[in-house]
Amino acid sequence: MWIPGSRKTTLLNHILENSQGKRIAIIVNEFGKVNVDSKLVKHTTEEMIELSNGCICCTLRGDLIEGVDDVITKHDIDHIIIESTGIGEPVPIAQAFYVEPELLELNPEIPNIQHSVFVDAVITVVDSSQFMDMYQRETRIPDDQFNRGFGQLLAEQVEGADILLLNKTDKSSEGKLIQLEELLSTMNPRAQMIRSSHGEVPVRQLIDIGVFDIQTAEQSALWVEELEKEHTPESEEYGIQTYVYKTKHRFIERKLIDILENGLPSNIYRSKGLVALQDSDTAFLWNHAGKFLEFNAIGRFSEPAKAYNEIVFIGNELDTAQIEETLEEALAA
Repeated sequence: MWIPGSRKTTLLNHILENSQGKRIAIIVNEFGKVNVDSKLVKHTTEEMIELSNGCICCTLRGDLIEGVDDVITKHDIDHIIIESTGIGEPVPIAQAFYVEPELLELNPEIPNIQHSVFVDAVITVVDSSQFMDMYQRETRIPDDQFNRGFGQLLAEQVEGADILLLNKTDKSSEGKLIQLEELLSTMNPRAQMIRSSHGEVPVRQLIDIGVFDIQTAEQSALWVEELEKEHTPESEEYGIQTYVYKTKHRFIERKLIDILENGLPSNIYRSKGLVALQDSDTAFLWNHAGKFLEFNAIGRFSEPAKAYNEIVFIGNELDTAQIEETLEEALAA
């Protein structure tokens, strides 16, 4: 996974040129995104560049699983790196490699690569110098089929990662880097963070590390569970805080909408949780990132009498009393 503008091309070139004896295949959307060192090029075709160190770079033509199957069938490869577009979602791409056996039986045209490959890690490359500016943009992503805001996209890619590679650290101050690291570690406590400049990272820190777990990746509730854990005082050195708002009282839908139409305070960067509305057994997901907030029905409460609201807020120097006071104006008696 890659956040737009984070110099992912530089990182891909670095990996190809420093493979340390590993035969690596990089699958990209188009060759124009990777400027391979001409000294390493052994052979080229319309769809593939073969390097003298045993690595290859190839374009994806069609289905991802078919593309991976083609690579492992035709080439002796140790590792595959899939370069997603800047607006790709991590978990759905990873899920493609965990197809249920029953689905394979019903769709014999799908290549069965379950025992040939596995997902090693999901890596998100972050532009350290521009992340916060992009996160707070009020515009939506052009031509995005999900009509997401920039904050929503960045939150998805950060929270779906096993490794957060903070690139362009040479263009950001130490204080801003520490604040960014605190925010990202709060949004995704399980991810390992690595700093880099110009994409120069030891390949051993990115490949063959075995950190991806499909069950963990699919558990969206883990986000709330992790944030409820006690944080060390050091995590608030630069003002990044978390606050969990809980109540058994339900929200009155119209009042809640009226409050939120005024917008959340600008120092709240991320919030997410479960919402219960008066006169409804439907459970809603509160999902806010940057300047965008969405409500989506995610099912019904199994025990409506025990329905509750639980929302996690992440921000800078949060005024928890203000958050409580504001939300309580929308609660049913």
